[in-house]
Amino acid sequence: MAKPARTQLAKTRHDAEDLAARFPALLAEAKNLSASLAHGLHGRRKSGPGETFWQFRRARREDPYSAIDWRRSAQSDALFVRETEWEAAQTVWLWRDGRPGFDWASDKALPLKRDRASVLLTAMAIALINGGERVGIVGQMQRPLHGRGGIERAGQMLIMRSTPPENLRTQALTGRPKAIIVSDFYEGAEVWRERLAHFKAAGMTGVLVQVYDPAEEDFPYTGRTEFNHPGGGAPVLFGRAQTIAASYQARFEHHTKNMAQLARALGWTFVRHRNDRGAAPALLSIYQSIAGDVR
Repeated sequence: MAKPARTQLAKTRHDAEDLAARFPALLAEAKNLSASLAHGLHGRRKSGPGETFWQFRRARREDPYSAIDWRRSAQSDALFVRETEWEAAQTVWLWRDGRPGFDWASDKALPLKRDRASVLLTAMAIALINGGERVGIVGQMQRPLHGRGGIERAGQMLIMRSTPPENLRTQALTGRPKAIIVSDFYEGAEVWRERLAHFKAAGMTGVLVQVYDPAEEDFPYTGRTEFNHPGGGAPVLFGRAQTIAASYQARFEHHTKNMAQLARALGWTFVRHRNDRGAAPALLSIYQSIAGDVR
């Protein structure tokens, strides 16, 4: 028993070292990708998010009397609240799949699905934080990040760490923030419907981003082919893999349609991205999906 334990420990250490070695390049890629977007989502003039005064706004029913600025309100017939940048900023929660099956690519020339997801989310985090928004990483924090110091921390969490899908059910959510969830969603729409029920109950909306490999869509395999489950288990062997290509492709298309329908039912947006294509169009689609809500 001791030998397998040492073998697993060595593999874990090797994987960690490999990821640490890739981190600078992935972070640099995310920064370059983020630069392709217009800086920020607000265009607020400020020295930085926090308690600095931003603007007056009309009081709402839910505002306590203590929040009303009586001096400003005395200048008109309406009641006004003195709003700070921290209150005006929106929070966007980010999560990427950390399952073994997401740490895969069909070709060494392609980025791992996990890496592409990390780059997309980190680039989005940079754009949001630079725009004065707050960014939270689901399963890794309760208080969201903001300001320049938050960019490096967000990148480390998104690139270096993984959290299980079960954490989606336990994240504390307040203030109706937004969310960007990145996965291949291969566990099925019903499983994900249950996982996202917590977000729906909190009144959240957001974006589901499906990152997948071209081989997972095209199924280019022929002849005798053995398929291994990334999480372990017995391999599946096909003598003539091409004979199941049509049924596999139909099932893949059905899965994608189910996830798109789930997103619509939740009031969310569904974005697809193949890891053999440029990341900029996918980032733009994600940005456009939430930009109107966080402006």
